[in-house]
Amino acid sequence: MSRKRSPSHSSRSRASKRIRQSDLQTDSIDPTIKRRFQRRLLAWYRKYGRDLPWRRTSDPYKILVSEVMLQQTQVDRVIPKYHEFLEKYPTVQDLAAAKPEEVRELWYPLGYNIRPHRLHSIACETVERYGGTIPKEPDALLSLKGIGRYTAGAVRSFAFNEDAPILDTNVMRVLHRVFYGEGEPKALKSRLWALSEALIPKGKGYDFNQALMDFGAMVCTARKPYCVRCPLRSLCRAYPDRST
Repeated sequence: MSRKRSPSHSSRSRASKRIRQSDLQTDSIDPTIKRRFQRRLLAWYRKYGRDLPWRRTSDPYKILVSEVMLQQTQVDRVIPKYHEFLEKYPTVQDLAAAKPEEVRELWYPLGYNIRPHRLHSIACETVERYGGTIPKEPDALLSLKGIGRYTAGAVRSFAFNEDAPILDTNVMRVLHRVFYGEGEPKALKSRLWALSEALIPKGKGYDFNQALMDFGAMVCTARKPYCVRCPLRSLCRAYPDRST
């Protein structure tokens, strides 16, 4: 079998130069690069996107539960606990009515025990302030203690189908490698948030955000990323300097 030829160094350099000039210096994105990034990422997602239980619902409560569970925890560990948790607490009202220690016991063994406490508190506050309906408005979501910018964006995007940006570890890694390629991602966090928002194709926030997360988890991994099979490699500023 013949090996597919990788893009030439000069073509990668030209793509990298366009990204560097447009993004690093002016925080705007070259329209050609933007379209290619969007098109290739969404095409990859249509073929390889994961089938996860929380992607089969638009219930903001269920999506909130999944997002809190997924913090610092692998997907495979979350799936069975997600089903178990929702079987016992199927609604915000059910969770709010539960005793905190019962919620914590059911959460085991996911770890990070502040999370069940945080989720229970969000449920109680949602019932008290919003009658058990998780709000759609970003300011209202962020006013709930325990919901930060990422979780608010995820709920807006995945439950309410809004073009809201997200920036978790996987998304940050993908955007940083493709559009920056060097430096510390956390030092560029505010720019990466702006980039995450600017890249969303109008009306496709749900698929685009899911694609970013899956791509970071499956291809652009933290260790030993699969650069050779990456559909974004000709756009990626990190690729020319990485061992493949």
